[in-house]
Parts: sequence; C-alpha cells; structure tokens
Amino acid sequence: MNANELADRLEQGHWEGGTREQAATMLRQQQAEIEALKAKTLTDEEILNIAHQIRLIDRQTADDGHLYFARAVIKEVNGKC
Repeated sequence: MNANELADRLEQGHWEGGTREQAATMLRQQQAEIEALKAKTLTDEEILNIAHQIRLIDRQTADDGHLYFARAVIKEVNGKC
C-alpha cells in the first residue's frame, strides 16, 4: 500500500486489517525516505561521470569549476524540494 491508498482509506473512516499504529509507522518510514532523497549528495566522481555521459566535458579537461557549478545546481535544487 502506498501513501495515497492509505490516505483514501483513512478518509473513508476505516482501514481494514490495519491499525493507527501501522499507519503512523508507514508515514514515518515514508518521511524518512523523503528526507534521505533530499540529502543525496554526489561525489566528485559521480558528477564527472554524469557530465561526461552527457558530453558536457571531456574527463581529461574537467576542472574544479565544473564541480563547483554542479554542486551549486544540486544545492539549489535540494533547497526547493
């Protein structure tokens, strides 16, 4: 069951086979997963691999400026989540 299905059942006033404690546990688990996704950071190697895959840079000519730019983008995106 996902969060939307749980919400639908709770709105209907019942949740067959479940308890409030189980619902609370599920919601806490999903919040932990959301927080883990927001905190994802990339290593320099991961950033360079992505940039190389999209042909943004040649791995031999990559420099700190590329990493600085990528980290700034990630920071901005994470701030809007």
